[in-house]
Amino acid sequence: MRVIEILEKIEGTIKTKNSSDVTFEGVYAGDLLSHVMAHAKENNLFLTIMANINAIAVASLLDLPVVVFAEGVIPTDEMIKKADDENIMVICTSYNVVEVIRKIYEI
Repeated sequence: MRVIEILEKIEGTIKTKNSSDVTFEGVYAGDLLSHVMAHAKENNLFLTIMANINAIAVASLLDLPVVVFAEGVIPTDEMIKKADDENIMVICTSYNVVEVIRKIYEI
């Protein structure tokens, strides 16, 4: 699926410089990063409320091309810079995790 297909639906705002047409395969939602590391699959969209630099590190380690921060969580400038360096798109939305998943799978 293409990020551009979900961006308007989740009322997402891209925070990173990478605004190219990123694609992903499936969604993994989680906040316990060790659990995400054990269960997320390469190319998943990573959906979380964990505003921590380690969320970006996990996305990089697992080749997760996009991280969506739900519930109005705003990543730090350090997180955005790290995501830019790792070519990971970061999106923020005010919707909660369940709402984001529903909206993605409605497409």
